[in-house]
Amino acid sequence: MKNKYPFKETPILYGKAARRFERLMEEAESLTDEQRRANREELRKRYEEACKIIDVQI
Repeated sequence: MKNKYPFKETPILYGKAARRFERLMEEAESLTDEQRRANREELRKRYEEACKIIDVQI
């Protein structure tokens, strides 16, 4: 089966964009387990708040 919209090739980053990408990758890898847990809890809290406000009916 052929995709209607084929995947595009991953772009190569140069200059500021490449440095920014590398910096963000290092930050993501350097999180401690406690920081990851805190991020998950904050996300869960915001998700639950959004669910209270948004009423989706299908």
